[in-house]
Amino acid sequence: MEESVRLNIPETMRNVRLSQWQKYIDVYDKNKDSDATGFLEKKLLEIFCDVRLSDIDNLGLGVFDNTIAHLYEILNVKPQFSNRFTLIGTDGVEVEFGMIPNLDKMSYGEFIDLEKYIYSDKDLHKAMAVLFRPIKHKSKDKYVIHKYKGTGYMAEVMKDTPLDIALGARVFFYRLATKLGNYTMAYTLKELQQKNLGKEDEHSVKSGESIKQYLHSLETMLVKLEKLQDYQYINV
Repeated sequence: MEESVRLNIPETMRNVRLSQWQKYIDVYDKNKDSDATGFLEKKLLEIFCDVRLSDIDNLGLGVFDNTIAHLYEILNVKPQFSNRFTLIGTDGVEVEFGMIPNLDKMSYGEFIDLEKYIYSDKDLHKAMAVLFRPIKHKSKDKYVIHKYKGTGYMAEVMKDTPLDIALGARVFFYRLATKLGNYTMAYTLKELQQKNLGKEDEHSVKSGESIKQYLHSLETMLVKLEKLQDYQYINV
């Protein structure tokens, strides 16, 4: 008699946790160049459908094939950007998160942390901890989020970020950086140079080096983000 296997199949990308995607991407990257198609498909089911790997062989062939096709379909959808989402904690309390309302007013610390983690699949939850914070107050479409306390404060929680939110935020940030990057860098260079014009002391030299490092950091961010433009979420 065929053993019954329970699958928790996500309906859309919204039902997939960022941590699940990170786990599969890690497995995929380690096995993509080998003859491991069957193994990768089984890992896809194990991770995204919360099923034991040892139970997958007991699935009917039709169920296996249809589920794999469904997962590939939802994981390759390019998500729409959303600046708010909700998570339900272990205590059953629903918390609403909002993206930094004005990225132009991002602090230097937020910028440095975001640059460090936004390109990394395994650290993408840390980037989400920079971009999104619990909402303190809201009125219609406007809201105020909690102050940034570093990625360690919310990083583990953000592993539960819906996948469409996380990938949508990264694509949004790429487009924003591409659109504004050159203008922002040119304007920043002009402003910072004017502030230090005529200053020849040791402090101005250090400030000049800081300016160069800051602009180089912006340029590096744009180059890396360009590589994400045509990023395929799950290659098939």
